[in-house]
Amino acid sequence: MMARQYMTLGYYSGFDDFFKAKLEVMDFEQNHVWGDTKQIRALVQEQKLKDENDLEGLAELLRDEGLLHLTGHLISGLTMDLALRHLKSIELPLREDEKRFATAWTTIHKLPATRSGKLKRQVKLPIGTYQEGAEVHQILLDLKPSFPLFDIDLALEEGVNKMLLIRREDNLAETSDSNPRQSA
Repeated sequence: MMARQYMTLGYYSGFDDFFKAKLEVMDFEQNHVWGDTKQIRALVQEQKLKDENDLEGLAELLRDEGLLHLTGHLISGLTMDLALRHLKSIELPLREDEKRFATAWTTIHKLPATRSGKLKRQVKLPIGTYQEGAEVHQILLDLKPSFPLFDIDLALEEGVNKMLLIRREDNLAETSDSNPRQSA
């Protein structure tokens, strides 16, 4: 049985409550996935990693172990935390199939709007023309037909980055479920 694979993992390097160095790899739900300070320092000692913050080297190692998908990302824990805190701006490295959605999402968030989320002037977008006073929230909801593979409601409720992270893991799970191992 192969261990679970991930599309995005966070590498956390910091200190525990007793100010001892703490290094580990976690998923976006803050679950420990791999490694600890001792293990990572041993890899540096064996020169399998350049140093404790060698994200690229660690990502390769996790891919070799099958924990991180071949096209998956290992990002710093700081980036992961920032992404989960920012509900509107996309903080994650984008995958190819996410770029069009990200462009639309970001463009709508850059429209001139009041603090209460209403347009200050009429705007013409590929999904339609919106009059002054239209709600930005509604424009985002109107993205649904153009991007049926993205959970717009989840993005609005829990943040766009969390939606992207969940979508990546769900897509990976679906791909691995649809390719069961050949039974002899």
